[in-house]
Amino acid sequence: MTDDFKILLEFFDGGPPEVAGRSAATIPTELREKISKFAGGRCTEEERVEMKKLLQDQPDLIPALVSETKALRQVPE
Repeated sequence: MTDDFKILLEFFDGGPPEVAGRSAATIPTELREKISKFAGGRCTEEERVEMKKLLQDQPDLIPALVSETKALRQVPE
């Protein structure tokens, strides 16, 4: 058996996956409002700088920004 197949078979025969997802953290209302304002482009320059730093320091907030941006960009039917 080639090494490529051996590695593949060992992978499938392995136990439970080692990777686990993180639980979704609750974002405070005030912070969610700031994220929504940022997503909508309604921030001052100072607020934008603050939000960019916050997102760099807490990348787990990025999915919330993506959700807010998508919600704001949806075209009403």
